[in-house]
Amino acid sequence: MKLGYTRMPNPDPISVDQDTILDQIDLADKLGLELAYLPSLDPKILTGSKDLKTQNVHIGLDATAFGELSPRDLERAIRTTNDALWGKLVLGVEMGCGHGSTQSRAQAQNFETMFSQAPRSSSGFVSSRYPMKSPCPKIIGLPAKGTRDEVALAAACGYLPMTPSWLKVPDVARHWPAIVEGATASLRRAHPDHWKLARSVIVHNDRSVVQDYLFGSKSPVRKYYTRLAQSGLIDMDVDKHMKRVVIAGSPNHVADQLLELQESVCEIGTLQMVDHHDRDPEITRNTMVCLAETVLPMVNNTKVNITKELERT
Repeated sequence: MKLGYTRMPNPDPISVDQDTILDQIDLADKLGLELAYLPSLDPKILTGSKDLKTQNVHIGLDATAFGELSPRDLERAIRTTNDALWGKLVLGVEMGCGHGSTQSRAQAQNFETMFSQAPRSSSGFVSSRYPMKSPCPKIIGLPAKGTRDEVALAAACGYLPMTPSWLKVPDVARHWPAIVEGATASLRRAHPDHWKLARSVIVHNDRSVVQDYLFGSKSPVRKYYTRLAQSGLIDMDVDKHMKRVVIAGSPNHVADQLLELQESVCEIGTLQMVDHHDRDPEITRNTMVCLAETVLPMVNNTKVNITKELERT
């Protein structure tokens, strides 16, 4: 399992702190995270980024970051941004099944027709008259509602499927078979390494700090899940839902939860840590460092030892 980082969209764009974002990208670079994914930001905000040292770190933007553009202008904007980020750009495309009329859905269709590698019968989208020429940035398929069909569509299009953070374990467990189904329909081989699973994760040794950060009156995590409940994506009992999906606690406890999660849903390629624009950036920093330097090595070493034990028996 690898570690990625996702900064959730800020409901108030004015409050976006460019220095904080650049500091987090720099930390992700030092820790060697697979992906620093920053949705819904103006690409210009990232122009002050330092040259990234590792090959694994990328900077991601979703479809809405580029606004409403024609396919030709969209390709030009993507290439310009990718060049400014030293070829480190990763694009997030919202996957939605059925009929949609929202602005984001229309823009997402522009991306899908430009980049989809799936046969027409698999994706349901017409071929683009302006396909983007190689090399193209990597594409992450973001399920709009986290449904099985949306995940299968992402895999069919040749994108890297990403499972939302708010889904319960039984729903997450349905995604790997959907990835296999989508990839198979497009004559591809599904591999767990390509699957990204987003989760709200807090690592801290002080139980009271964890509880306050998750369920306190000023909790940024609870505020995020409350908005999801108001949108109808999760149960109205927010605290109960959070206890089912949020991974939090000491490094040992978080490692145990991640092992249990993997046993329930299949081998996860990348655990995508979600940052909720917290009121205490130091907690996010501590979580990133502990996950990269302590928790993930514990999880991966445990898996290796289990494999060796099974081979002996």
